[in-house]
Amino acid sequence: MERTRKDALAAAAVTVLADKGSRGLTHRAVDAAAGLKPGAVNYHAPSRTQLLTMALREVFVRDMETATKHFSLDHWTHRAVVDAVVGFVEDMCSEANRARVIARHHLQGESLTHPELRAAFDVQLAAFVQLVRDGRAAAGAPPSTAAAELFAMSVDGLLRRQVMIGTQPLGAEDVRTIADVVAMQ
Repeated sequence: MERTRKDALAAAAVTVLADKGSRGLTHRAVDAAAGLKPGAVNYHAPSRTQLLTMALREVFVRDMETATKHFSLDHWTHRAVVDAVVGFVEDMCSEANRARVIARHHLQGESLTHPELRAAFDVQLAAFVQLVRDGRAAAGAPPSTAAAELFAMSVDGLLRRQVMIGTQPLGAEDVRTIADVVAMQ
C-alpha cells in the first residue's frame, strides 16, 4: 500500500514522540522529521490535539497490524499462544517498531487530560481484547472478557518492561517463561 503525505506525517509524529516525548511534539518538529517545509503538518493537523490524534491513529493501526499478524492463530493452543506472545514482543521491540511502544506510552499520559484520546485507547484495547477473547473461545476456553483483559495487560506490561524499564531487556528465555504464564490465562 502506498503511503500518503498524511501517513508520512503521522509516522513522523510517532518518531518525534518516541525521540522527544510529548513536550517535544510540535508542528515544526513533525515537519522536520518528515523532511517537509515548516507548516506542512498544519493542513492535516492544525491543532495540538489533532496532531496527537494523528499520532495515536498511526500507533493503533500499526499495533493492530502487528497483533493480528501474531495472534490470528489457526489453533489457539498453549504452545501456539506462547509462540505468538514471544513473536509479538520480539516484533514490537524491534528497531522498526519499538518507537511505537514509547510513543504509545507518551500518548497514554496525554490521554489523562484529553478525553478523546482516552476514548480512543478504550476502543483500541477493546479490539485487542476481542481478538484474544475470540481466539480463546475458538480453542474451547470459556469466553471470558476478564481473562482476555488480563492477557492484554500482561502483554502490554511485558512490552513496557522490554522497552522502557531497566537497563537491559529481559533475555529470550525469561520472555518465553513469562509468555508461558501469560498463555495459561
